[in-house]
Amino acid sequence: MRWILLPFFVVMVHLSFGQAQNDSIPPTSTTDVNSKIDKKKERPEGTRHYMTIIRKDTKNILYGNKCFEDFTRQLGFIYEVQMKGHAGSMNGFARFWHNAGTKTVLFFKAGPWWKARVNKRRKECRTSSGDFVG
Repeated sequence: MRWILLPFFVVMVHLSFGQAQNDSIPPTSTTDVNSKIDKKKERPEGTRHYMTIIRKDTKNILYGNKCFEDFTRQLGFIYEVQMKGHAGSMNGFARFWHNAGTKTVLFFKAGPWWKARVNKRRKECRTSSGDFVG
């Protein structure tokens, strides 16, 4: 007789604790069906994707200069170096069209004189970091 009542007792205890837990949970955005989720708050920080301008050498891009890299990131792009002939690098035709698309977007996003601003900041960053002589 005891073995018959034991499963009944276990089920009743489980149901009573389950009901007590459901009553104590406050409504949150994950449990409230009518809540609206703010996607900007839910997105993790630091996952910004930048447009790239692909170069075949490091000439005139101050690769590794934090001042210049921060400025280009503020404009919304970064320089990417792909040496000619290496695996995964674009050929000249593909690189031209990729860069043309990026530069067109920068024309509208950062203004028509974005390239002049980049050149001016490159000179300033070179002199401030000691990369420039004379």
